[in-house]
Amino acid sequence: METKAQLPVIDLKKAQDKTQRLQVAEELVTALETVGFLYVVNAPGVDLETLLENTKRFFSLSSEDKRMISKYKWNPVNKNKYRGYFPLQPGESSYKEGFEIGVEDCPFNDPDIHPMFTEPNLWPRYMDGFDEFLRDMQQYYKAILNTGTEILRLLALGSGLDEYWFESMFLPDTLSTLRLLHYPLRPSTPPDTARDGDTVLCCSEHSDSGFVTLLATFHYRGLQILNQNDKWVDVEPRPNSLVMNIGDILSKTSNGRFKATRHRVVETGMDRYSVPFFFEPRYGAEIGRMMPFKHVMNNNYTETSVIEVAPEPGTKYGPWLIEKMQQFAEYKDILKS
Repeated sequence: METKAQLPVIDLKKAQDKTQRLQVAEELVTALETVGFLYVVNAPGVDLETLLENTKRFFSLSSEDKRMISKYKWNPVNKNKYRGYFPLQPGESSYKEGFEIGVEDCPFNDPDIHPMFTEPNLWPRYMDGFDEFLRDMQQYYKAILNTGTEILRLLALGSGLDEYWFESMFLPDTLSTLRLLHYPLRPSTPPDTARDGDTVLCCSEHSDSGFVTLLATFHYRGLQILNQNDKWVDVEPRPNSLVMNIGDILSKTSNGRFKATRHRVVETGMDRYSVPFFFEPRYGAEIGRMMPFKHVMNNNYTETSVIEVAPEPGTKYGPWLIEKMQQFAEYKDILKS
């Protein structure tokens, strides 16, 4: 019985060779038509060792230190509702604490943008070695943003479109989020919603809601995906690799051709760290349009036209995101004063 996911590997260094770029792009498309998860290697400027060190440093701060940069919901002294730290939610099925970072020094030109998306990042300026932490996190955000941009160019190319078909949806004023996560062991019995038989969950089953997720799992196990046989299988850590998957919007944009695979995180008996980057469009980007494919599918994956959270044509990303995000524990009541 299959217990480990067999994921394709997409090499971004190989994609820089003009003679191999189309081949890599088509491999990416095939991966998204089938399993919907894959590994990405040789992303320029992505230093996962330094990222893990900084993630551990941040979460080793005291509860009071982290509260100083908590969102308004947990610390009314801060006005940020969207960016910043959020603590553990003991009664929820997902058990994690996190720190969220957005793009810095970005001129958000959309006059209709909700103010929470223009909030400045909250930084732990009091922590030891803060200057290095700030430098490293800003450098990683830039590198992973460039990686997401390259992924979408390859995706468009492999679909028979102009490489820059997605570009205007995302740049320059992307809402993309970098999220540092810590999954500690629960100190008490988990709620029933955090159990699947004998398996304890620290992040419940879901598919991502957006476009592209680029995840650093480091050497930690616990991530599982639902395979085509409706069985949960492990996504093994792969050295110096990112795990990539797509969300419901991109699946809808492809008319179901690309697969937004359901996944979860299970407890493994040890603390776990991960860092997802959610590559998100601009606030005013229209997310209901369909990709005008020119290539036939590379496999027998059946296209579907029904996606649970599919946005309607003409839907703008920002308002759709606000409605969607309130379903998650850390964003509940986000719009309340």
